[in-house]
Amino acid sequence: MKRAGALCVVGSAFLLVSLVLAQSSKTDSKKSAPPQDYWFTVAASQVWTDTGLDLEAGDRVHVYGTVMACEGPTPSEKAHLPLPSAPGGSLLVKVHGEMTPILASPDADLPILDASHLYLGVNGWHCHGTIPAKVHVVWHKRPEDKH
Repeated sequence: MKRAGALCVVGSAFLLVSLVLAQSSKTDSKKSAPPQDYWFTVAASQVWTDTGLDLEAGDRVHVYGTVMACEGPTPSEKAHLPLPSAPGGSLLVKVHGEMTPILASPDADLPILDASHLYLGVNGWHCHGTIPAKVHVVWHKRPEDKH
């Protein structure tokens, strides 16, 4: 009789653990998502290009860009660039409207710490043309689950 009771307890514990593990694997598959690549054309004539990408804490963004040829800047103009420490014509990225931009030429890796929105821009106002930019996002959650 004791043996049957012990077997019943062990069987119940096994069933409970199996159900918990099955549920956690379903939950994990909903939260994680495969990385996605996005391509943008960043116009030098625009101060900032809105990518339309809303980001959340736990996401990770990698931006790849080039440097375009620009006139100048002169030493006095360099102080007025969005990012004076970066070369004129380089690709810039920021994840909040009012934050200091980050150099993304040749690339930048950004861990997202809070709700953010991705913007791309060109460091300069004497630049003409466009810069192709690739944005690789490792989503913490699937984009469709964020709403």
